Amino acid sequence: MVQAEAAERFLSAPLLADVDRESRKVVLEALVEARASAGAVLLEQGQPNDHLSFLIEGTATVERPLSDHRKEVLATLTAPALFGTTSFFRPTPPTVTVRATTDVRLLTLYHPAHERLRRENPRAAEALALAVVRVLAERFDLLDQRVSELLAQEADDQPKITEWSNFRARLFEEPNI
Repeated sequence: MVQAEAAERFLSAPLLADVDRESRKVVLEALVEARASAGAVLLEQGQPNDHLSFLIEGTATVERPLSDHRKEVLATLTAPALFGTTSFFRPTPPTVTVRATTDVRLLTLYHPAHERLRRENPRAAEALALAVVRVLAERFDLLDQRVSELLAQEADDQPKITEWSNFRARLFEEPNI
């Protein structure tokens, strides 16, 4: 059962701003509330992922190991945020670890609840999927923008610029990249 305060945070999250309130409530009913302490691993690189999580309180880092055994922090997530998206919808383990940097509160959707949602309320499941696609599209656009900015700073490195341009073109032209 999701507590009232957590429910309100979820229902008013910008991530779901385009989702009608009834669909948000249906999705909310499929979620499980949990808390984790600072330092807890919320999603582990290389391990099967059976959940999609909405961070509704606190912060977490997205990190991956470097070859010298240090950790590279790729991003800091501040509530409200969503993680586990790519590995939840694909049968591949996550390529990053998400770790709580403060005590956190999460609302989590597990695969069985997602399957039930898809069967019993396809409209709500579709609304959730579209919200996730929007998040992924925004992240993709930010990545593209950042790489392009970095390459613009290296204007004299034409091979790198050409390589990035060719890769971007392949993303849109080749179905199985």
